[in-house]
Amino acid sequence: MQDKLKIYLVDDQNIANFITKKVIENTGIECEIVAFEEPKQALEALEEETPHYIFLDLNMPLIDGWEFLESMDDKLSSKVIILTSSVDPADIERAKNYPQVISYQTKPPKKKAIQDLFL
Repeated sequence: MQDKLKIYLVDDQNIANFITKKVIENTGIECEIVAFEEPKQALEALEEETPHYIFLDLNMPLIDGWEFLESMDDKLSSKVIILTSSVDPADIERAKNYPQVISYQTKPPKKKAIQDLFL
């Protein structure tokens, strides 16, 4: 039996995490979702468990999404979906340098784009 799908949401805005969680829930995908407004707490949680997917914002205070990616253990098997308001082509290109990043999406998340990730 496969483990239940586990997803981390890492965004400093509570409302953004709420919206992403609702969109994921509306896909009907069975999963456990854990939201973090503090990237540092998410990094600490990664020391204890490895979620299947991490939805990661780029523009956050203290630790931004790039620093988060740099701090992630390379051995982690989590797949990262960048979910950001940035449409900067430089950010889109930079994301390609991280093998764990499987998708770059702009906020708000689209139900179809999320379904496509999990199918």
